[in-house]
Amino acid sequence: MLSARMQRWLLPVLWPVLAVSLRLAPPFSASRAPAPMLSVPGSSLRSTFEAALVLQRAGDADAALERYELFLQAARSLGTQVPPESFAEVLVNMGTIHAKRGDVSRAKQLFSEALDAREMGTAHLNLALLELSAASRGGGMPP
Repeated sequence: MLSARMQRWLLPVLWPVLAVSLRLAPPFSASRAPAPMLSVPGSSLRSTFEAALVLQRAGDADAALERYELFLQAARSLGTQVPPESFAEVLVNMGTIHAKRGDVSRAKQLFSEALDAREMGTAHLNLALLELSAASRGGGMPP
């Protein structure tokens, strides 16, 4: 049996892999808890992110994507006041929505943007799963 601490670490890391490969909805959140966002100035940015998560969990992908876009616009206007972790989480969540919809090229773009903002295991894993999925359908690994 895993310790509670290990479970808290493993679930956010492994769930996106399982969710994309098994096409499951996240049990608790679309990604890790947004701890870095607690320090973001203004509660509207944090509430926009939280609203997007709720919409994503509820299955309203279009509304979630709209909220994530609002978050990105507002965060970019704040510049360095927003931690890179916040950008990366939002981009990974958006990529997950696009991957579930079958828009693989947009999903890959968003996962790559997340990695530009911050090294994030979930982005690497989701990119790898998309590549493996494409290879299994196409009969070979991409270059």
